[in-house]
Amino acid sequence: MKSLADFLSELKHRRVYRVAVVYAGVAFIISEIVANTIGYLNLPDSFGTAVIVILIIGFPIVIGLAWAFDITDEGIVRAKRRPVDAKRKAQPLLGNKSLAVIAVLAIIVAVWALLRGPSPGDAVINSVAVLPLDNLSGDPEQEYYVGGMHDALTGEMSRISALRVIGRTSTLRYKENPPPITVIAEELDVDAVVEGSVLPFPDGETIRIIAQVVVARPEHQIFYKEYFGNLTDILMIHKTIVTDIAAEIGLTLTPEEEAHLASAPQVDPEAYDLYLLGWELRNQENAESIRRAMENLERAVELDPTFALAYANLTIIYGLAYRMGIIGMTESVEKARIAVNQALALDPNLAQAHVNNGILIYYVDSPNVTTAAIWDEAGAALRRGVELNPGLLDAHYEYGFFLIRSTRYDEAITHFLKVQEISPLSQHAYQGLGATYFTMGQFEQAFDYSQMGLALEPTNIMLKSRLIRARRELLRQQGNYKELLAVAQTYGSEVLALLPQFRPLDMMIAYRGMNEDTKAAALFDSLSTDYLQRGVNKGQLSRLYAYYGDYDGSLDLLEEHFSEISLGVKRLYMTSYNSSPWELHDDPRYQALMVQTGLQY
Repeated sequence: MKSLADFLSELKHRRVYRVAVVYAGVAFIISEIVANTIGYLNLPDSFGTAVIVILIIGFPIVIGLAWAFDITDEGIVRAKRRPVDAKRKAQPLLGNKSLAVIAVLAIIVAVWALLRGPSPGDAVINSVAVLPLDNLSGDPEQEYYVGGMHDALTGEMSRISALRVIGRTSTLRYKENPPPITVIAEELDVDAVVEGSVLPFPDGETIRIIAQVVVARPEHQIFYKEYFGNLTDILMIHKTIVTDIAAEIGLTLTPEEEAHLASAPQVDPEAYDLYLLGWELRNQENAESIRRAMENLERAVELDPTFALAYANLTIIYGLAYRMGIIGMTESVEKARIAVNQALALDPNLAQAHVNNGILIYYVDSPNVTTAAIWDEAGAALRRGVELNPGLLDAHYEYGFFLIRSTRYDEAITHFLKVQEISPLSQHAYQGLGATYFTMGQFEQAFDYSQMGLALEPTNIMLKSRLIRARRELLRQQGNYKELLAVAQTYGSEVLALLPQFRPLDMMIAYRGMNEDTKAAALFDSLSTDYLQRGVNKGQLSRLYAYYGDYDGSLDLLEEHFSEISLGVKRLYMTSYNSSPWELHDDPRYQALMVQTGLQY
């Protein structure tokens, strides 16, 4: 015991304790400064590691030097054992004031590190954009395959509720000549980006995917991993990538999300290839590409009858095939219903299947019934899609339009704002917001949002139509009929080719507002004849009468039409009439029609 006491006393005599404390304090200050500035100086992570290693190695060296040498008035000399009963005369290595300064500096650095938040290497990541993946095969014909991998990875990541994932519509613009990561992050308002590459092997059975996560501000990589696997397990590979990234960036998954990511069915490689090619073909939006898309997806589910996602998306393809005139409406509906039911049977938690089911019920079943039950069923299916995948753009978009037609405008706006979060560089959010505000009768906002959407997609006919109608209603509200007439007279050939009725209708409205009754009546007669020749129904004809100012005639036609149609169609009409012509709204007959629909006004 005496020898230990002597040793400890000797450590104190040689000031080893004081040196250890000083070294620890200085090392702490250095390590904190490096950890909190390395990213901003664009230094590699290895630099920080090297500093820590040097500090650790330096500690025993410094302690050894403190034991062996002493600092005196004569300089550095070899330390001597303390004589028994001798009084200490050696000057301390650092005085108490110096130690106090080091302690204060350490406290300041610690508080600074705490207040400034995580270091760049531990940056909080709440939002990401999955950039288009690189095609390492060098074969341009494999682009559809690589694009499918990008779509799948984005879709899986979007299911994580704690993470905002930018939709593929917005990220595709960075496929060619992408700007720096910091610019992309600024444009999309994300914390990090996911990059990667895909290499399908020539054997047609194996694939390699590389995934990396790059924090945007300051730009540095925090995750990199290569994944090799058989194509039969491709769905599980996607989930493994998402699981690894979620763990790396510290996301907390819900039990449902953990269960979803823990397993995936195998898929026939040929079926998966056909599915990806077919899904890519639908983007070409012409009859031949849709026909081929339909054939590919039908062949995919024939090869692999357990392929739920292929069934779900076949529902969409059948709808497009009807629009393109490839199949009739009855065949389209029957095939779509079989496909979506099969998807739901195979995977009850597939969000896209619930959304597609809601669309089918809403557009096909709801207009043909006399009770509100089927309408509510459509809403429940769409809402379930949102619950299962909060990051699925289609779910919020379609549910938003359902809410507009249910006159639940505030809720609709919430979902379209979510669409904007998911895909800030696509027109979808502006399409929905423009429609909502137009239906609410807030035409200035509707005009502005339509303009924003057209800036992103100048050829979108829906946005052009709403822009023209919003401007019409805004000018009517202002009583500015001269400008409305001038605008109508300057419609270009493109507008007239797509919307030929807009010029005479707007001119009729303008002339009536300017009390030029003869000109207004001539245009009304011409339009009435044209509507009747084209077989326009009484509901649409009633709107023309309202614009002309014949409100009784308009309501007569609307009441006649309501006696011939179902509840679902009535609701579609009344939510449309809520926006224009608004002059009808205070009429008791109009309000009675609203009561028939069960909608609030």
